Amino acid sequence: MNAVIALCHFCEAHGPCAIFCTQTLRDTKIEDVLQLEQQAQKTCSACNYTLGRNNNNAIYSKDTESGASFVSTRVAALPEVATLIKQAAVRSLSCEINTNRDGDGGFVFFGDSTRGHILSHTFRVSDLQARGYYQLFSIIVLMKDKYFLLNTKPFLAEHLRKVSSELQAGAQRTKEAEEVQYSARQRRLSGAQFLTPTPRSLLELTGEEHVFAQLHSHFAWILLAGSRFLTEHVTFGNLPWLPPQSSTRPPAQRLTYNSSTLPMIQMYEENLGDDDFLSLRLIKNVLRKEDFATICYCALTGVKIIVRGAPERTFHFMVCLKKLLPEPMHNLMRIDAQHQHSISSEYKIISVSNDIAVPIASSTVYRVDFLEKHINGNDAVSVKWPGELPRKLPDLMVKLMKAVKAVEDKTFTELVLNKQTKVLIEEWKNKVICLNHAKSGSVQAKLKNVLGIQPQDQPLINYWSTHLH
Repeated sequence: MNAVIALCHFCEAHGPCAIFCTQTLRDTKIEDVLQLEQQAQKTCSACNYTLGRNNNNAIYSKDTESGASFVSTRVAALPEVATLIKQAAVRSLSCEINTNRDGDGGFVFFGDSTRGHILSHTFRVSDLQARGYYQLFSIIVLMKDKYFLLNTKPFLAEHLRKVSSELQAGAQRTKEAEEVQYSARQRRLSGAQFLTPTPRSLLELTGEEHVFAQLHSHFAWILLAGSRFLTEHVTFGNLPWLPPQSSTRPPAQRLTYNSSTLPMIQMYEENLGDDDFLSLRLIKNVLRKEDFATICYCALTGVKIIVRGAPERTFHFMVCLKKLLPEPMHNLMRIDAQHQHSISSEYKIISVSNDIAVPIASSTVYRVDFLEKHINGNDAVSVKWPGELPRKLPDLMVKLMKAVKAVEDKTFTELVLNKQTKVLIEEWKNKVICLNHAKSGSVQAKLKNVLGIQPQDQPLINYWSTHLH
């Protein structure tokens, strides 16, 4: 997992700082890490870590199966990362705190694209010789990928809480042993007698000689397991030429076809070569530039689209329109509808033949008519929609338009465009599902802020949220 896990401590002498950082090594030499570590040593025992009798500067381990190497030092291996860790440590121990009276820490997410995104877990460790009889620690996970960090938060929270509980349990045993020697009445009467000028280290607090070696083992495992916990892959779903299911309602998660078109679809399947990929570029080539923007907006926001023409001319066009919707919403499409009632049903994108009457274009109906004539060998179409695009377009549509424009570059193939389109659609599908799980308006408002959803995205959210759960 491309992240850094750090144990931070609020030192009474030096303030908040990171005392133990674990990261994955790729091209960094161990000698360079040790040199940086020697330069960062402090005289305070609480701000440094020791490996018991072996006063080494770093802990190094390697996973033989994956080949990943993990190193733990007081500061991060890269100077720019060390700066981000230092800033995150200050925030996690000062203002970004979520703890209850018992000292059981909660989790706080903060950060931005410049300073990194951080998941912080702040907790208290008992110390009879400290002010307030406890020291404040935090475990932070620094990552550049905000969505990956949020998606793995349940996994990280579960295991980071186990680590903090283990440290608290060790400190509690030390506290109980000290209370046997010095009663509470003696401490109250003696005042500051038991307060030491130098804060005690974590090794002294827990009484565990190999506490930092154990922390390295925990953090390295979390980094290794976190990379396997959540992986991304592109799936293309059901092929468009699968036969329809017999049902009065549109079958779930696939396009619906009239049975008379299946021989034609099978013929298209045989004619499609390995290099003949259907992408949004086909729609862009058929329509004018301004019409391409309007049809994308209508498909994304739920305006009914009616494509009229011969089935052999509209089929590829409809398959490309399907790419503008997530797979659970593919049941809103109907190819080669044979009856008038299909137009007035819940289908949002429909193709019909020329002999079926269709409603006139309106603000809620987008018409694309394939004409009989051809222009320079290309299909001639008539587009009718009296509606207007908003001044600010949804973020998903803006990114799709940029991706389609990039196809003009020879290095950006249509296969890459298909994958990019799929990734963008899946990203916004997950955002909508996340909003649907919010129980109140205030929670939704906070989620929109975290997910980067703007007011211009609301028409898309309203349409997709009724079909995604």
